[in-house]
Amino acid sequence: MITIVTGLPRSGTSLMMQILKAGGMNILTDNIRQPDINNPKGYYEYEKVKSLSSDNRWIHEAEGKVVKVIVQLITYLPLDHKYAVILMDRNPDEIILSQNKMIENLGGVKQSISPDILKNTFVNQYKKAEKYLSDNLCFNVFKLNYNELLSGRIAVIDALNEKLDLNLDVRRSNSVIDTTLYRNRIEN
Repeated sequence: MITIVTGLPRSGTSLMMQILKAGGMNILTDNIRQPDINNPKGYYEYEKVKSLSSDNRWIHEAEGKVVKVIVQLITYLPLDHKYAVILMDRNPDEIILSQNKMIENLGGVKQSISPDILKNTFVNQYKKAEKYLSDNLCFNVFKLNYNELLSGRIAVIDALNEKLDLNLDVRRSNSVIDTTLYRNRIEN
């Protein structure tokens, strides 16, 4: 079984990787992308994931481990494996706010695409991945809302643990959640 953490950029995928690692799971990462002001506890990325659309032969390296795959690349996972998938969900307006803040922190120029077009693009990419995951039997999916994770914590991790049969140490998993890092939020 391969465990996949996926979602749009800035949707809580790095936090979920921290939770799974603290809970006792093996993480597939190469630590090339180092922690920074935007993700002070790390990104937990694996460089080979970026080329998933052209080369997915490396996926066997993730057997028995957790690997982070952005939602835009989820359709390139080979269907001859079994996957436990944690699909992170976050308000797209917060994602855009967080991305713009990240770009600003790194000294870059804000998105030139209108927020409405970007939001529509993100929503469509997410829906495409969600449909792909539901259409293929090799994926056992647990959809997890970022805000519910932060507010529900132990109950949410318990539900995740049970649905995907991850055998997490729930208390240790919960201990890494730092709500002070929820800095880019949209109040309803």
